[in-house]
Amino acid sequence: MFLQSGSFKLIEHGESYEAKDFSYSKAPSLMEYIELSGTRHNSQQNLVVQMLQAIIDGISANIPVIFNRSNQGVNFDKLPKEFCIGLFTSGTTGPAKLVFHFLHDLMPNNKRKSEAASCWLLCYHPMSYAGLQVILQVIVANDVLVADVDANVRQKAQLAIEHQVNALSATPSFIRALLLCWQKTKPIVHLISLGGEIADQGTLDAVKSSFPDAALRHIYATTESGVIFSVKDDLAGFPKKWLQASFNGWHIQIKDTLILVKDTCQIDTGDCVAVTEDRVLFTGRRDNVVNVGGAKVNLEDIERQLIQLEHVRDARVFVKANPITGALVCAEICSVETELAKQAINFFCQQLAAEARPRIVTYCEQLTLTPAGKKQRCL
Repeated sequence: MFLQSGSFKLIEHGESYEAKDFSYSKAPSLMEYIELSGTRHNSQQNLVVQMLQAIIDGISANIPVIFNRSNQGVNFDKLPKEFCIGLFTSGTTGPAKLVFHFLHDLMPNNKRKSEAASCWLLCYHPMSYAGLQVILQVIVANDVLVADVDANVRQKAQLAIEHQVNALSATPSFIRALLLCWQKTKPIVHLISLGGEIADQGTLDAVKSSFPDAALRHIYATTESGVIFSVKDDLAGFPKKWLQASFNGWHIQIKDTLILVKDTCQIDTGDCVAVTEDRVLFTGRRDNVVNVGGAKVNLEDIERQLIQLEHVRDARVFVKANPITGALVCAEICSVETELAKQAINFFCQQLAAEARPRIVTYCEQLTLTPAGKKQRCL
């Protein structure tokens, strides 16, 4: 059965839970669905615990379970008539959509590979597709999960040290933020999964430099399609020959963006790519190319160049509304040598076209990330 036969352990807000702490509730037999909000939860009621209980009750009553992390409106006239789990897309490819999955389609196949249990830090929101994948991975492998939905990056970095976390799954932006927090002390990590954003070569190299013995992979997935592929060769992008492959029935097409095709279903991911001799590289998202005074500006391209500058540890390039040009390019910079970083950035900006030049540059200890652990770039 889903939970009771396992020996996983959950540590949420300092409280420990095991499989034996969960059992079926009686009330769901009278319900048509279970909806759990990610914004209305009481901090005294641990959210991951509530989610696991909802899944158990949904299975028992054979009714759908909806994890509504951002309190979106739900059309209850179109709910499935059996147990499945509804998750909302992040909204990066349009309005957030409610997508239902059967539990067996969500369950990872990665069993534990050693006698010792891995200890995971939950970096994603638990009601995101990636967050739920981490939770289910821990259950499948009988591992340990450390969760605190309300903790900021610094607090999560400290939790990882305190609980000796050795496995991480996060966006590249969140990993970079953790690395900034772990400049003096860091956990010993043996497994790192990146997803949700482009894993560029600079980020992969930075992670390998900090954790040279860790198994590193970056995963390409969407809430609608699930996991498409996992890249494990420490290189950005994916092998060009995979364009001829099939992934759980999904095929990849390259047009202006990466398209996923399965039977009659087609998903335009909005991810822009460049094809080299043997590699397909992600270059950014279509919605991060903005119009500034009539000229197109690729925010992620500027950001990548900024991060490559000496003394810059991380950067976020975004736009603000402007009555004259429509939008104004701005940058947020993380650096431990701020004055040296300013000199490098000033010189770099002088080389950019006027419309691409960041007009407002701020320096900070941590970048602003969305609740999904991603960088917010557009208006």
